[in-house]
Amino acid sequence: MCGICSEAVINPICPFCLRNEVDAWLTLYPNMRKELMPKLDKFLDRIKWRAGEATRCIKCGNKRAAICPYCFTEHVLNELKKLSANSIIIKEFFQFFNFDLHKTGYSKEAEKMEVM
Repeated sequence: MCGICSEAVINPICPFCLRNEVDAWLTLYPNMRKELMPKLDKFLDRIKWRAGEATRCIKCGNKRAAICPYCFTEHVLNELKKLSANSIIIKEFFQFFNFDLHKTGYSKEAEKMEVM
C-alpha cells in the first residue's frame, strides 16, 4: 500500500529509483537540478523509514516501493511548480514521468498543455 494515497502499489518502482531518473533528466537543466534535487532528497529522507514494509522495486530489487510512482511524481511536479519551472520543463516532465495511469489526476493538466 502506498504510504500517501493508501492505494495498492501496482507499478512498483521505488521513489529512490524515480529520483535517480529525475536527476538524470535534469542534467539538461542544471539550475533546476540544483534547486530540485535537495528537496527530493529531503522528502526521501522523511519517507525512508517506510521502506522496510514496502513492496520490492522492479528496477533495483530493494523493498523500497512504499510510495506509488504517481504520488512521488505528483510531489515532483508540485516542487517544479513551486520553483517556477518553465513550460518546456513541465511538458517534458509530463512526457517522461506520467504515472497517472487512470487519468484522474495530473493528466488533466497535461491535456490542457496539449502534451497528451
